[in-house]
Amino acid sequence: MKKLLGSLLACALLGACNDSTTASGLSAAHHDGYFAVVSTNYTGATTISLLGKEGDVVHAEWVGSKTQDANLRIPLADDVVLPSTSYSRRYLTTIERGLGVVTRFDIDAGKVLGQLRTDESVATDKAAFHSNPQDVYYVSETSAWVSRWAGNPDKAAKASELGTDLIEFDPSTMKRKGRRIDLSQYTTVIEEITYDDKFNPIGMQKSPAYARPTALVPAGDFVVVGLVRATDAFNYAPGMVAVVDPKTGKVSDAVELTGASNCGEVKPVLNQKSQVLVACIGAWGDGGAAAGLFKLAVSSTGQATVVSSFLVADHKDAADTNANIVSLGGDLVVAVAAGSLDAKMKVSVPDAVYSVDLATGKQTKLYASQGAYALGVPAYDAESGVLLVPDAGDVSTPLYGVERFIVDKSGSIEKDVFLKVAPTTTLAAREVHAL
Repeated sequence: MKKLLGSLLACALLGACNDSTTASGLSAAHHDGYFAVVSTNYTGATTISLLGKEGDVVHAEWVGSKTQDANLRIPLADDVVLPSTSYSRRYLTTIERGLGVVTRFDIDAGKVLGQLRTDESVATDKAAFHSNPQDVYYVSETSAWVSRWAGNPDKAAKASELGTDLIEFDPSTMKRKGRRIDLSQYTTVIEEITYDDKFNPIGMQKSPAYARPTALVPAGDFVVVGLVRATDAFNYAPGMVAVVDPKTGKVSDAVELTGASNCGEVKPVLNQKSQVLVACIGAWGDGGAAAGLFKLAVSSTGQATVVSSFLVADHKDAADTNANIVSLGGDLVVAVAAGSLDAKMKVSVPDAVYSVDLATGKQTKLYASQGAYALGVPAYDAESGVLLVPDAGDVSTPLYGVERFIVDKSGSIEKDVFLKVAPTTTLAAREVHAL
């Protein structure tokens, strides 16, 4: 097998995009793609590459911010991410969080199927309500749900524009349907420190920690919704996820994740259709005090229970593995521990990727990047044993691709090599998703 490697770069330090997508627009990719990679500088330049089963590049820049297509009314530019799960290898969905746009592509035919605005505000009106969509889950060809992080400050707005919810749309028409699942009941009030204009603490105040729904991942007939539960100053209420029934459009359960907070990331558990993984980041700079990983099982009635967990604070000298997770099956999880920069923006601690056994608490370091905030969202294909992790490298030695690891049948993980994903750009790979 070819060896592959790659890496990322902090968005402020990335160069311009040299996207070479032609004016003819999209090309039919048939079923060559097994992974999709988002490379971006977070300032308006994005490209999405398609990789084969072993991580080989089959379309270096299949679609991007410079793609010309009459049906792409709003270009892929502003904070583009992909859904947590894929409905079919034939289709690709992008979410532009800043603009509030969901776009669906037919990879096999090489065409844009349609675009959906997730709120009615003018995209360029900075003062207006913008819903900040986070994830999309497809129930069928005529029903899908999108999570909306933001709440509308105008409480007199019509229900469809209130936010802090999931809204349904029809993928066949890319039009909104009438149903909405309101998650504002999981907003709570917490105490937080207030500061003066020189950032000196001056007291305490009570502030709403908004539910802020994010990831949408199926568990049996239900969908688990990650909830960040953050104030406007990004202080956090206790961690929680909600469980919804996408067919009835109702909440079936909500579970507090004791000892953790900021639990927005959710991923499927390999070969366990009723289970999910949840990553809780905790607060910025808390050293893992409220960080952890959880495996949840959802019953046939939509009730969720914690099956196993790993709280960083419970393990002496443990790495703060709190984000960018993927299941390798059973209790084995791959997760990233973010590094840090010093006052001069030099790397003091680099990012590292670990395997974590939720049953035993054992962490095994797989790889350390040269940079901080460099390792992105990984993906794993169990059939080929290929694990791909984006890596931006360091400012002085930026990388533009992904690191490949090989996972054997015993669960042993071997680091492979570097793969340049979009070599004609200066865009860092930020996330990989299995199609």
